[in-house]
Amino acid sequence: MVELNVSRDFDVAADKIWALLVDFGEFEKWWPIELERLEIEGEGLGMIRHLYLNGLPDPVSERLDSLDHENMILGLSIIRVMPAGMTEYNATGTITKTGPDTCRMDYRGVFEVEEGREEGASNFLLGAYETMFKGLGDTAGQM
Repeated sequence: MVELNVSRDFDVAADKIWALLVDFGEFEKWWPIELERLEIEGEGLGMIRHLYLNGLPDPVSERLDSLDHENMILGLSIIRVMPAGMTEYNATGTITKTGPDTCRMDYRGVFEVEEGREEGASNFLLGAYETMFKGLGDTAGQM
C-alpha cells in the first residue's frame, strides 16, 4: 500500500473551498483542464462522477464515499477501471480554517498498485492533486 499526503494553503475562506468540493457533480466548475465529458451517476453519498480525460481510453470513475460537513472532510474512491496501474484507491480531503479568509486543505491518497508501477502512479496522482489545488484556489478566489 502506498500513501501520499499533501497540503495546500489558500488565501480564501474555508467555506468557499468546501462549497466547491461538496458539489461533487459540478467538478467542471473548478477543474482547470478541459474534459472530453463528465457523466454523473446517482446523487448524494454513493454518487459517481465519470471523468473522461483527454488521452485516457476509459473514464476515471470517482465515487463519493463520505461527507462530514461539520469537520469539512470528504472521502472518495476510484472504482472500475483504474488509471496508472492502480488496483485500489481511496482519498480523504480535509479543509481547515486557518483565519477568517484563509484555509488549508490536507489531502491523503491511499492506493494499491501493480508491482513496479508505484512511482508512475504516485506521479500521476501528485499531478492530479496539484491541478486540483490550482483549480480550487483559482475558482474560490473568484467567488
